Amino acid sequence: MPRLVHIAVVLLGIALFARCADAATLQQLSMDQMSQSATSIVRASVTGSYTSVINSTIYTHYKLQVRETWKGSSAVEVLLPGGVANGLRQAFPGVPALSVGSEYVLFLWKSSSTGIVHVIGLTQGIYNVSGQADGSTVAWRPKIGEMMLDAAGKRVADQAVSIDLNAMRLQVRKTLGTAGIVK
Repeated sequence: MPRLVHIAVVLLGIALFARCADAATLQQLSMDQMSQSATSIVRASVTGSYTSVINSTIYTHYKLQVRETWKGSSAVEVLLPGGVANGLRQAFPGVPALSVGSEYVLFLWKSSSTGIVHVIGLTQGIYNVSGQADGSTVAWRPKIGEMMLDAAGKRVADQAVSIDLNAMRLQVRKTLGTAGIVK
């Protein structure tokens, strides 16, 4: 009987792993945390994309036309893992896609070892920018469907975020103090 229990536990573990293998778990980050961690923060439009293979991982490169730089240097390209290259498709849970022609505020981090510019917190670091009927501009992101944990490792529910673009710019400036360069 103990052997059957052991087999049942192993099979349960395999089943749970298979169920979780297609999910991503993200640490919930505040805008202040992303602002401090980012090597650059830009307001930019996506002008094009292409894919490449780097160390057996397919990356989609998004070319950016930077309208404003809120921190760091103006990144002209950001890479997100996944895409189609050489007839092969790779997909990663929780990785967003950017749309050519759309405008975003992007919280970015450049790896010192690879030089690759990534989005902080996957979808957390991407805010869509859109004009409103009253002439104002809003930065927003939808609720994230991936599991999120707070800094203590407790599960938390994500919320959609919508903020006036000017208020967002001021919040980033306040968080960065004199360290932020806003152009």
